[in-house]
Amino acid sequence: MPTVYINLDYFLNLGDLPFPLMLARLFLDGGWAIVLIFMLQTGWILWVQSRQIKYNSAISYTLLAIDVPRMNEQTPKAVEQIFAQLAGAYSGLDNIEKYWIGKTQAVFSFELVSIDGYVQFLVHTPNKYRDLIEAAFYSQYPDADIVEVDDYANKVPLKYPDPEWDCWGTEFALKKPAAFPLRTHIQFEHSLSEEYFKDPLSPLLEVFSSMKHGEQLWFQILVSPTDDSWKDESAVLVDKIAGKKKVLKKTILDEVIDFPMVILGEIGSSILSSGESAPPPKKEEPKSKMMELTPGEKNLLEAVQLKASKHGFQTKMRMVYVAKRGVFNKGKAISPFKGALGQFTALDTNALKPYGKVTPKSDYAWERWSVPTKTTNIIRNFKNRSGRGAPPYILNIEELATVYHFPYLHTKAPLVKRTDARRAEPPMSLPTADTVDFGPLRRKKPPAPPPEPAKPEEDKDELDSALEGEDAELVE
Repeated sequence: MPTVYINLDYFLNLGDLPFPLMLARLFLDGGWAIVLIFMLQTGWILWVQSRQIKYNSAISYTLLAIDVPRMNEQTPKAVEQIFAQLAGAYSGLDNIEKYWIGKTQAVFSFELVSIDGYVQFLVHTPNKYRDLIEAAFYSQYPDADIVEVDDYANKVPLKYPDPEWDCWGTEFALKKPAAFPLRTHIQFEHSLSEEYFKDPLSPLLEVFSSMKHGEQLWFQILVSPTDDSWKDESAVLVDKIAGKKKVLKKTILDEVIDFPMVILGEIGSSILSSGESAPPPKKEEPKSKMMELTPGEKNLLEAVQLKASKHGFQTKMRMVYVAKRGVFNKGKAISPFKGALGQFTALDTNALKPYGKVTPKSDYAWERWSVPTKTTNIIRNFKNRSGRGAPPYILNIEELATVYHFPYLHTKAPLVKRTDARRAEPPMSLPTADTVDFGPLRRKKPPAPPPEPAKPEEDKDELDSALEGEDAELVE
C-alpha cells in the first residue's frame, strides 16, 4: 500500500506572516472563491427580496370587521370550513413568477382586538380576495355582518419609547416540530351535560374584555396557503414512531457499483447449492413495531396522522399590549393571555411558547438596551402584517379554527360585538354619512356611485325650444 505524506510547511509558513499578510495570502491562494460564492448568494437573496417588495407594494388591502349573530350555535367546525375555503387561494408559482416578478402567496390576517374593553373580530385581506372572504363567512354564518373599518393600528405610536404610550408584545412559536399537533377543539367536547362544548375561547375573551379605558390588546394570526410538502415531515415521524425501516431508492450509479457484487453473490450461491446441505433461510425481521407500541405512542401516531390529513397553512402569531402610561399594567394582560393560550397545549404533542429573540426583556442590564428596538419592531411588524420575526410554522385548519373562532351560544363575553338581528337591506330613506362611529372602530361607507354623464348640447337645445313653446302657449 503506498504511503501518503501531508506537507504542512504551507500552513507553518503562513503562521509566521503578519495577520494582514496572512489574510491577503489566503485570499490570493483560493480564498477569493469562498468570498465570491458568499457574495453571489447574498446578491441573489437581496434580488429576490427586492422583487417581492416591489410586487407586494402594489397590493392593496382592506380590513373587515366580522360580527356574528348573538345566538350563535356554530362550533369551531364552521370556521374550520372557512379556512378550508381559503386554501383555494394557493397558486403554484413557476421560476419566473418567483424570481423575476417576485410573486408570493396571499397572506390573510385573522385578528382579535380589544380597545377599551370593546372586543372585535377582524380579517385583513388583499382586496382581490375580499369576495372569497365574504363568501366563506356568509356560507357558514348567513346572518353575519361584514363591514370595512379603519385600521386601528394607525391610532397608536409606532416608535418607542413614547411620552404618552407604553407597549409590550411578542410572537409565538411551537415548542416541537410542526408535525406534532396542538390540542384542538375536538378535545374540548363532551356529552355529560347540555353544554357539551366547553369553548376554549372563553378564557381568551375574558382577558380581552378586562381591558379598561386607555388599554388595547391585539392578537394576530397570519396565515398563508401552502402546498402539501409539509406532510413529508409527518410521514417521516410516523415511520419513526411505528419503527418502520426506511428503504432507500437506488440510483443508476448505485446499480452500476453493486453489479459486480451481485454477480459474485450469484456465483457463491450456486457453489453452495451444489453441496450436501443448503444454508438455513434467514429470519425476516418485522417491518414495524405497531404491536409493541404503548397507548401513548399509539395516540401520538394517530394525532400526527390526523393533522396531516387536513389542509395546512403557513402561520405566524403575534400579540401586542399597548396602553397609556398612567394605566399600563403588563402583568394584567400578559400572564392571563399566556395562560389562555396554554389551553391549546398537549404535553405529549405540542404547545405555543413566546419567541425569545423578538420578545422585549429587561430582567438583566444587558437586555434593557434592546427593549426600545424590539418593541418598535414588534408593533411595526404587527401593523404591516409582516412575515418578519419568528420563523413561520404549519398549522392545519382544525388547529387554526380552535384558536380563532366565534363565541359559542353559552360563552359569556358581554363586550364582544355581535349582530342583534338578522341581516337585511336598509330602507332607502335611511340617512347616511361618510363614516359611522361604531365603538372604537369607524365603519367605512361604500364608495358613492359615479355621477350621471351630462346630456349633449343638442338635447339641451331641443329642451330649451320645447320650454319656449310651452311659455308661448301659456301667454296666449
